[in-house]
Amino acid sequence: MSRALIQQITEQQNYPVLDTQNYDDFVNNQAYSVIFFGGDPKRYPETNDVIIILPELEKAFPNKFSVAVVDENSERALAKKYGFTMWPALVFLKQGKYLDIMTRIRDWSDYMNDIPVILNKEPNYAPSIGISVEIK
Repeated sequence: MSRALIQQITEQQNYPVLDTQNYDDFVNNQAYSVIFFGGDPKRYPETNDVIIILPELEKAFPNKFSVAVVDENSERALAKKYGFTMWPALVFLKQGKYLDIMTRIRDWSDYMNDIPVILNKEPNYAPSIGISVEIK
């Protein structure tokens, strides 16, 4: 499996493609963002499932967050910021600060229930950064 479906949906939806150079600038300038880390669809077949539902999630939560896709050559480096080991992943950020992550494919009801909770959280450190503490 190639990343053709990711590329197709990214282009159709006009999602920004982020890399190590433009990532921080993009996420820091969005009120809320959902960042798609796909990984290799051969290794992680659920990648194509998640990219297909991403536009539907955006429709289900209109004007709640900006969506972007991480370029495959930058995924591993940027994923280290968040410490996840399961792919694909949707990283939720508030003005560039970590809120939470959803990995792999979920039931639609999980997305509908969990995303509002995630968007109402206060930013916190990503699991890859030591002990979790509240940021005020």
